[in-house]
Amino acid sequence: MAALCSTFMSVRVFGNHLLPSSRPFINPRSVGNLPSPRSAITPGLKNVATRCSNANNVSSDASATQHFQFHPSVWDGYDFTAGCKSHLIDEWRLKDLKKEVKNMLSLAVVAADSFQALDLIDKIQRLGVAYHFKDEIEDILQRTNNDDYSHFFDQNIRKQEEHVDLCYVSLRFRLLRQAGYYVSTDVFKKFKDEKREFHANLASDVQGMLSLYEASYLSFRGEDIMDEAMNFSTKHLNSMLTCLSSSSLALQVQHALTMPLQRIPERVYARHYISVYEEDISHNETLLKFAKMDYNFVQLLHRKEINELQKWWKRIDLMSKLQCDFKNRVVEAYAITSNIYFEPQYSQGRIHLAKLWATFAYLDDAYDVFGSLDELELLCDAFQRWDANSTIELSDRMRVVFHEVLNFFNEIEKDMIEGGNVAGVPSFKELIQVQNKDLLKEVKVTLLEKIPTLEDWLSVSVPSAVGSLFYVLSYMNSKELATKEVFDWFATKPKVVIYSDLLTRLMADTASTKGYGPSMYPTLNSTGDVILVEKISPRLGKLVPGDIVTLKAPDNPTIFLTKRLLGLEGDQVTFLTDPHLETSSKTLVVPKGHVWVQGDNPYNSKDSRYFGPVPYGLLEGKLFYRIWPLIDFGSLNQGLWK
Repeated sequence: MAALCSTFMSVRVFGNHLLPSSRPFINPRSVGNLPSPRSAITPGLKNVATRCSNANNVSSDASATQHFQFHPSVWDGYDFTAGCKSHLIDEWRLKDLKKEVKNMLSLAVVAADSFQALDLIDKIQRLGVAYHFKDEIEDILQRTNNDDYSHFFDQNIRKQEEHVDLCYVSLRFRLLRQAGYYVSTDVFKKFKDEKREFHANLASDVQGMLSLYEASYLSFRGEDIMDEAMNFSTKHLNSMLTCLSSSSLALQVQHALTMPLQRIPERVYARHYISVYEEDISHNETLLKFAKMDYNFVQLLHRKEINELQKWWKRIDLMSKLQCDFKNRVVEAYAITSNIYFEPQYSQGRIHLAKLWATFAYLDDAYDVFGSLDELELLCDAFQRWDANSTIELSDRMRVVFHEVLNFFNEIEKDMIEGGNVAGVPSFKELIQVQNKDLLKEVKVTLLEKIPTLEDWLSVSVPSAVGSLFYVLSYMNSKELATKEVFDWFATKPKVVIYSDLLTRLMADTASTKGYGPSMYPTLNSTGDVILVEKISPRLGKLVPGDIVTLKAPDNPTIFLTKRLLGLEGDQVTFLTDPHLETSSKTLVVPKGHVWVQGDNPYNSKDSRYFGPVPYGLLEGKLFYRIWPLIDFGSLNQGLWK
């Protein structure tokens, strides 16, 4: 919330009034070739460019649009199935191993050993193969929940210790709560002493501490004992890291502290845990072989699906049709949406969701980047009519966007009819129409001369977060959820959906970064400052020279840089190619769709002096508030650049 507040002048941040920019507000859609309204600025640092106004002599055009350039896809031409040894995956052997694991679950139940059964379920879930045994796992957990809990404690008191086995009590708590059963936190009171603190000797139980730590993430608000459990376990797990004799256990603890089990996609965690489990000397060879074979089998299917998506993207050929730059992130779209469900039976759903992501990425770019207001109002009207034969008033580019979105919807509708899941189709169509209205509202807000307040911005940006479309489409591809009752419930706009969209918007528009290195010294400490970042200013075109920004490195998009913005498109910049020589100056005009960035430390910074003007699309956010170290806590203004 604080990160968002920095964008709006009417909001107070951390007790300090934000100062309005001295630079006149410029609409992101009308800067194109406009002359700069700013006077020349001569900064005090050697590395900073001198900026001169009126670098371009093109007259103002109110219909001009801002020119963005995005980093090209790093996956173009990559064949995800190349080198895959599909013939090595023996599906018959996979089925045999599955039967053996199912027998293991049955034997655990017959043995009436709840510890063994729960431990096996935990490993099966961590290894990413629980989807094969849903019925068996549900049966065991239901039995466990129905067991007399006092009997459970009586049977599991350690013979030589005063407290119950923390590892398994925590495991039981976590597995049942994950499955939707309510378990009282009173079960953990047995681990406290007369001072109502956790027993000190629990700290020597590594597995118990790890199990307690993971269970603590499944608490409800107001469950103070779980907050205490998290603090207690986190403290002792951190202190244990340097002295753990087992490398696999140390790796598991470190991974849990860095990325808790409940906050990592199941598929990603499975890949990690397979390696950890293999190093465990007590691992079950059958279970390990099954997990490896299943992982490879599913991965091959995912690779084929990505190739199918790339062929679809190449086939619609938007780049040549639109003749402008937009985000090409098909592979990334699949990687993100496949986390909703990775199981083989949801292949169509994964492809649908990835196509939805890619489709609305260029629709969003039409509203944000390459469409004028007049064009967008006509486009929005066309979506409300939903008539493919009535597009004569649309511009060529908007007609392409309209038809491609309709083609995507028609494909979804066809697949749903063939699968007998048509209940959600009307809702999906209506949401596309509503989404266009929301995107148009957002555009109109960005064109206002007055910068919106936080409340005004959220009122238009939260509905355009697209979450509802993904929820409905994912339900449509889940047979058990694709019912009229579900879609009618969704149409009531339940709070869980509203708050989910709000969370999505806040997470998308804010972040924190930890900057290392000498390039921004002395503004930022070379040992690393923790700084809040807001992502709205780049999106609305409201960055000004002097802002400190994060961006993807032009020569390597996997690396993020922190630099100071010194020039926008059309600005003339003068800089020193060698900061040691006052005479080594060079002047250029920042081209369309680009910005000029440099570090505050001219003697040790790889910036635009090295890689040239940076495409605007590589800008990620604006740094605005330092929260660490505490001695430097406060707002990041334009500082030395002034």
